[in-house]
Amino acid sequence: MTFKIVMDQSISKTAEKTLMVSDHEIGILSDMFEKTYAKTYNSTVKKVADEEQVDDQSFGITEFEKKQYYEKVRKEEDNKYSIQGKIAAGGMGAVLKVLDQDLQRPMAMKVVKPSFRTNEDAIKDFIREAKITGLLEHPNIIPVHELGLSEDTGLYFTMKLARGESLNHVLAEIKKGTPQYVEKYNIFYLLNIFRKICDAISFAHSKGIIHQDIKPHNVIVGQHGAVLVMDWGLARFIGDPAKEPDALRRKLLKSVSVFSAAKKKVIQGSPAYMAPEQVKGDGRLLDRQTDIFLLGATLYHIFTLESPYQGDDIRDVLKKAENRELIPPQNRNPDRMIPEEMCRIILKATALKKEDRYPMVQELIDDVDGVIAGKWSRQEKKTFARGQYLMRQGDGGEEAYLIIRGKVQVVKESGDFKVVLSTLGPGEMVGEMALITDEKRSASVEALEDTEVAVLTKQLLAQNLHKLPPYIEKMVAAMTRRLQTANNFIHPHLTRDCSPFVLQQLCLILGNESAVKRKMIIFFDEISARIAEDLGIPVDKVKEVMLKAADDKLLTIEGDHVVIEDIRRILQTASRAKTMLDQ
Repeated sequence: MTFKIVMDQSISKTAEKTLMVSDHEIGILSDMFEKTYAKTYNSTVKKVADEEQVDDQSFGITEFEKKQYYEKVRKEEDNKYSIQGKIAAGGMGAVLKVLDQDLQRPMAMKVVKPSFRTNEDAIKDFIREAKITGLLEHPNIIPVHELGLSEDTGLYFTMKLARGESLNHVLAEIKKGTPQYVEKYNIFYLLNIFRKICDAISFAHSKGIIHQDIKPHNVIVGQHGAVLVMDWGLARFIGDPAKEPDALRRKLLKSVSVFSAAKKKVIQGSPAYMAPEQVKGDGRLLDRQTDIFLLGATLYHIFTLESPYQGDDIRDVLKKAENRELIPPQNRNPDRMIPEEMCRIILKATALKKEDRYPMVQELIDDVDGVIAGKWSRQEKKTFARGQYLMRQGDGGEEAYLIIRGKVQVVKESGDFKVVLSTLGPGEMVGEMALITDEKRSASVEALEDTEVAVLTKQLLAQNLHKLPPYIEKMVAAMTRRLQTANNFIHPHLTRDCSPFVLQQLCLILGNESAVKRKMIIFFDEISARIAEDLGIPVDKVKEVMLKAADDKLLTIEGDHVVIEDIRRILQTASRAKTMLDQ
């Protein structure tokens, strides 16, 4: 057999050889090769390692690199960042728009205001914000690129330049009724934004970091679904650095812990959204449940279009926050028709006592996901025994039923005669017209077997439509009008016994085509389709009548043909049946 050995030239001068060897020789050759390879490989690795160790000691800028850098990257030996203007200012810091001259990339730069540059607490807070935000690499958290010191700006850290608008601005425009905002930011869209905020905070909590100032103002909503949680200026590390296995990260967390020491008798946060424990001014009382309250307060604003607390002055607002004097969301803005399940979620997240709130952000996320997925409706259930009517034609009604198990039939009644319109099973709905009109029931629904249903109401429908895009509601309204029109014009032959009319039409067709013949043979499907078209009723209904006529010996069905011996007998039977119907 042929055994091909390929050896790297750095290990052997023989680059490639093809040998003719036996199976026994292959084993011996393999052992020799492994020993030779291992010895040479170890020698080569040691040589490379020694060279790398020498290179590590010689790292440093060369004149050639310096020349190339200022020729091809930065044209002048000036600051890396060129200030383009001010984006925002507040508290002890300001955010500038700058240009990274090396990469020609617009960025945001946060700096300490000149009046606070000699304030130790301000400097500590600034460094803490930069280091903590730098720890949080998440798609929904603003990324920090560099912490540094400049002659022009003093301490600074640079961030991604967030393009978009604050969630607070979006909610204000919705409140004003600005069409493009109302149309775009329906409840379903806003819930997805909130979901991403929760993801960011949940990630921060997994790293032992709390935000302490979550609110719509600190969330940027960009294009293509981008959502960024901003302003980590009050964020603190509340974890234990000793539990971090990585030595470098443990060292960083220790430095962050120094800056994250809780301050006593200092109220930090935004009063209109504060958790009760924040008003006490003791940082040691703040934890993950504080952030969960703030998430609930943000969700409250999203649904009511109002901040949780409002008052005549700051003291009044703080008092309401301390005592959690929160107007239930459904009462704060009834016009928003906030779903009951959503109110439950908001009130649980913003509970007065920490132990009554969600223990983890993930549990809040799970409940919000349930709303987004439409699994939140808690309908009443009813059970109907076989033969029992779920509803009767002509009765009033305000409920529809979603069949969970069992089977029902929908019938149209005319005197003693019933026409089965449809048979429905699990997952299908009956009585839906009651959700969109005040008219009487247009048909009866009978349980063919023991049947369990979920009860649907107008309020439940309104809540579900409210969270969907506006065109869905318009589409439902349009279909409702068409359904009402169709319901009012159900073919009369479907609301009574149509046998006489089908048989009369059969005679009319055959009489016109073959009046002289006594015995006629015609295709079953063909004649049924023609009668259905002439009368404007379903072809299946025509075939039912034809099959019954065969049972009554008025005609014979042989395979795919209909055999008629006496057309006059059929016509006489049809006439008598029509006379009885008219009486």
